[in-house]
Amino acid sequence: MRRTVRVAAIQAEPKWLRLSEGAEQVVELIGHAAAAGARLVAFPETFLPGFPWWRWVDSNQWNAEYSTRCRENSMTRDGAEMRRITAAARDHGVQVVLGFGERQDRRIYMAQAVIDENGDIVSVRRKAGLNSIERKVFASGTPNLPTVQHGVIGKVGALSGQENQRPLLTRALRADEEQIHIAAWPGHPEGDVPGPDSAPTVSRMYALEAHAYVVAPCAVVGSAAWDRRAPQTRRSTGQARIYGASGTDIVTPLTEGVEGILYADLEVGSVAPDRREVDLAPRHRARRGQQAARTAPPRRLGADRWAVPLIRGTGPDGMAAC
Repeated sequence: MRRTVRVAAIQAEPKWLRLSEGAEQVVELIGHAAAAGARLVAFPETFLPGFPWWRWVDSNQWNAEYSTRCRENSMTRDGAEMRRITAAARDHGVQVVLGFGERQDRRIYMAQAVIDENGDIVSVRRKAGLNSIERKVFASGTPNLPTVQHGVIGKVGALSGQENQRPLLTRALRADEEQIHIAAWPGHPEGDVPGPDSAPTVSRMYALEAHAYVVAPCAVVGSAAWDRRAPQTRRSTGQARIYGASGTDIVTPLTEGVEGILYADLEVGSVAPDRREVDLAPRHRARRGQQAARTAPPRRLGADRWAVPLIRGTGPDGMAAC
């Protein structure tokens, strides 16, 4: 049975290193999205307390100060701020995917929480594969695979940043035929430079390979991110996108660097019976196995200790609803 689900991708600037204000901002955005009919609200990577772009500035004194403030303003998964956010999800009856810095003792992790429409935290993942900037601030989480959440709106999976192009993680999600994928991005001070590793390119490729809807929230990075200490004036950047299974935008994006919420109506239904796994093997390996494939029975992806559920969608592209 097919149904229409309205989703919301947040395009907003975090309340940099101000946890209490940031939690209130999240609650308000959930309320605005729910009032517009959204059933799923997706937030950017590390939206609380904001991605540490200050590491780009060559100042040891500034980095030490801000790293301390980042730890002090990171959230615990059972703290007062998280309880306010889960209460908002419950009160509005929406599912929320939230990226946040999770504090535990003196360490902070890049975490992503999935909260259901009842206000229950159904999963929290800590990012394990960190890049060079992230490792200077965050601890690496325990390597584990993401899981697909089977809820009332469909099969929903989520990854953060460059995780969206790691085959081990993406294959695990596709194994459960994910229908809606959240690709959360932290934005970038220089905007999205076209290339194979840019957020739009990675998100589009995920939609094509997984045959899923991709909701890609993105943080706005403006002058407030630098607390007036940036070495030069910077323009506001960051643009959320929502893609159909064909890899094309199904709703016109908001203006880059302008805060708002991007909405789309998705047609979500049962997975088509003729769907096939996408072959991601290198071409030279595929060519070597062509002869064997003519006589061997077709191989199917089976469950193993790495295969964790995720989602793919077969319905036609949703209609824009800004």
